[in-house]
Amino acid sequence: MSYTAKDLSPLVRGDDWTLKLVITSGGSPIDITNYNYYFTLKDNLDDLDPGALQVTAFSQGPDAVAGILYIHAESTETAGLAPQTYNYDIQQIDNTGNVQTLLLGKVKVVKDVTRST
Repeated sequence: MSYTAKDLSPLVRGDDWTLKLVITSGGSPIDITNYNYYFTLKDNLDDLDPGALQVTAFSQGPDAVAGILYIHAESTETAGLAPQTYNYDIQQIDNTGNVQTLLLGKVKVVKDVTRST
């Protein structure tokens, strides 16, 4: 499996972000039970991961069997981001420990208007 280059639609700083992915192989969904996923957002590709926004996700139950994954970043995690374009990737670690980058690209984080909620 190779990665897909895909820029995401703009996301709003301070919002909850939920990304839904359907993990497939050969066009068919695969069972992702016990797989781990990492969504990493960085200003500079050479920055260390501890300085980045990194969200860990996994899927269980019927969604996992159908290859459905939801990656969720809380508003408290996105509130401190500077409005700008970031680099991101989504990596998968399967239940045998194999690491695979699934998506790689850019995402623009835009300013929110309401800051008092």
